[in-house]
Amino acid sequence: MTHEPLSQHLERLVTVDGVRSLNELVAKTSGRGIFLVTILLCLPFITPIPLPGLSNIIGLALVTVGVRMALGLPMRLPRFIGAREWPQTRMKQVLLASTKLLGWIERGIKPRRATWITQPWAAKLNGLIFAFLALLLALPIPPVLPFSNALPAYAIILLSASMMEEDSATLWIAYAVGTATVIYFTLFFGVIVKFIIHFEERIEAFLRGLL
Repeated sequence: MTHEPLSQHLERLVTVDGVRSLNELVAKTSGRGIFLVTILLCLPFITPIPLPGLSNIIGLALVTVGVRMALGLPMRLPRFIGAREWPQTRMKQVLLASTKLLGWIERGIKPRRATWITQPWAAKLNGLIFAFLALLLALPIPPVLPFSNALPAYAIILLSASMMEEDSATLWIAYAVGTATVIYFTLFFGVIVKFIIHFEERIEAFLRGLL
């Protein structure tokens, strides 16, 4: 079966069907729209400066998407994001802008299928990876650590784009960025643990002073 670019599907929705909510968009694209939505939700976080508060909310919403993916459940966003109805003019603007974004993505990310990428276990694995990366995005880390939002966001964007277009080559890049993200966070928390151990007595004395 010929693979239809998602951008073409969106063009039909703009001109024919119309869409009122993000979950309706996901449903009318047979679930593929969830990858577009996750890309759009991650775009605010691609700068080095973290966005605490917003990243916690969006990250937790994306965790539920990854869990549903891993469990093989129908794709949808939590109701507080996905079920909210948008004005038709605003939704049309979003869809038109998304069509242009997808056109740019589809020029570099194309169906490059490998046998394993369509297996059920691969979908479950990718769902778990997606949920874990979203959890890293949701962590309440003070905005002193650069790229604490950007690295998980880039990994999620690459993972979403590769699954959307069934591109096994880009999927390996997503795995690499995801691995780098885990290493970055591990090093950060390792430094925090060493700091606490080294200054344990001073920290304890400081806390006692507060009491």
